[in-house]
Amino acid sequence: MRRTRNKKFTGFRAFPTGVALVLTEVAFWIVIGLAWYGIRQIAPNVQWGHLNWGPLLLAIPASVALFIWSYNLKSKWAKRLADEHLWPNTLPHWRPRLLGWKFALWRLALVCAVFSIMDLKVGARLREVQSEGVDIMIALDVSNSMEAEDVGMSRLDLGKRTIERLVGQLDGDRVGLVVFAGDAYVQCPITTDYGAIKLFLSQVSTGLVPVQGTAVGRAMEVCRAGFDPESLASKMIVVLTDGENHEDDAVEIAKQIAGASIEIHTIGMGTVNGAPIPLYDRFGRSKGFKTDQEGQPIVTALDEATLIQIAETGRGTFIRAGQGLVNLNPIFDAMRSMEQQEVATLSYTDYTHLFQYFLAAALFLILIESLVGISFRKVLSKAKFSEL
Repeated sequence: MRRTRNKKFTGFRAFPTGVALVLTEVAFWIVIGLAWYGIRQIAPNVQWGHLNWGPLLLAIPASVALFIWSYNLKSKWAKRLADEHLWPNTLPHWRPRLLGWKFALWRLALVCAVFSIMDLKVGARLREVQSEGVDIMIALDVSNSMEAEDVGMSRLDLGKRTIERLVGQLDGDRVGLVVFAGDAYVQCPITTDYGAIKLFLSQVSTGLVPVQGTAVGRAMEVCRAGFDPESLASKMIVVLTDGENHEDDAVEIAKQIAGASIEIHTIGMGTVNGAPIPLYDRFGRSKGFKTDQEGQPIVTALDEATLIQIAETGRGTFIRAGQGLVNLNPIFDAMRSMEQQEVATLSYTDYTHLFQYFLAAALFLILIESLVGISFRKVLSKAKFSEL
């Protein structure tokens, strides 16, 4: 029996491999971002059918991190088994480069699979669509006090679910989203694309507005500015907040907005008894409650009186959130009583869906990835028996 020849063997290079993968990943997403921006500029009829599945893309960089970790772990195992110069004989079936190529194929298959789920589609026919409805601007409080859990969950989570329910019941109405704390910003301009509202809503969290406080008046001003001045539709502002720590004269601002024939409805997120504000670390683990200078937990309570006054001034309604649910019937009743404006919008009604091409590419890449492993093992087996 002849001795196994000492073939050229490329060992594990965990650190340079990890750096190369990270740089490649960054470059990949830069290229994807630029490509998508260019496509949208040239062909605005290209859209994602299920953009709400976009967070699945986070699985791709997560898989890169997992591979780097496992690659480094295998390197440590190999070094414990034998010195690196003995690997060609001790670990003849271990090929680090092959692991990298197989992962690259698998990762591209994952990208194609996610793109397939998101369903890229191309608008084939542009039509004028007539719809009737009202214009609604929703203002959501994202101050730290919205983390309090006196409504069966955090106030912010209940607020986001309430907005999802509200948007889910709309048909032909236009809606926009404003987030506020000590200041206010438009999170999503007024639109009939309810999927876009839900997508922007999913990204909302406390701390999104760096200036703390509860500037309800400022939020209503931003909502008023967010309406289309040329639209003849009836207008409504819905404010979801616990109402604490007012930074301005919200009632006076509500009076000015009501003078422009805009209804204001308020939803009180919280209870009059209040609750402490929980704190979490970066991993989402609880680390107690927010405290004052004396070390006592800060209790945040609903300022119901002010919110009722704002609603009355704005000729709207006040709704107090229940345990895990907000009764939206008063807002829907108010919408039905408002004058409906017929709006004509240009939109694509016929689409060519491209998800099947991404799905086919994903399956093909998975097949290639599996064949790479099989063919390599066969080559190794033949080489082994030929040397006996």
